[in-house]
Amino acid sequence: MNIQKVKAAIFDLDGTLLDTMADIGTSANTALCRCGFSPYPIESYRARIGHGIRTLLAGCLPEGTDPAIVDQVVRIHREFYPEHCTVHTDYYPGVREFLDQLTRRGIRLAIISNKTESIARKIVEHYFGSYHWAFVWGNDGQRPLKPALEAGHLACQTLNLQPEEILYVGDGDTDMEFGSSMGFHTVGVTWGYRDPDQLLTAGAHKLVDSFAELEQLF
Repeated sequence: MNIQKVKAAIFDLDGTLLDTMADIGTSANTALCRCGFSPYPIESYRARIGHGIRTLLAGCLPEGTDPAIVDQVVRIHREFYPEHCTVHTDYYPGVREFLDQLTRRGIRLAIISNKTESIARKIVEHYFGSYHWAFVWGNDGQRPLKPALEAGHLACQTLNLQPEEILYVGDGDTDMEFGSSMGFHTVGVTWGYRDPDQLLTAGAHKLVDSFAELEQLF
């Protein structure tokens, strides 16, 4: 994979730049418990993250749960999580050093996440506020979400770049499907929330085990 002509790097957020599982799991368990359901081990949320919070929470409830109950659980999570989204979340090793290297190379930085955009922006400001981001996109209720290609085309337009000038880095099957379908240089990270085989099957052009290995691609 030749990425020497890359001018921008777009990242997923959860499971790629930051380990957010503990805060997401804690918030989900809080919502479940307040509605009379049992909590799950935090580690069990690893496989649940990546397809939207409603899908995550609905999957934690008994099959056939009244949609009104699902709505209640989702509402409690959405009230709790924004105020507790930076309690346990932490950097993955080497992430800041890698972003520093990209910045020194003049490569523009951006984020496309499927989490609520206001929360994504809050988290990015908290952990990566010293970096200049071309954009930080999440679920704003209007912009198409990954893996919809409309989001990728809008990213190209916003950056004024061709797909082959963009590196896309993520940890999820949705990320790999999105990036490869767009024609981005698509790299799957193995430290996130999906197994390597899932990433390859979904379209990853390459897998990396660390940010140091990712930097070596340049």
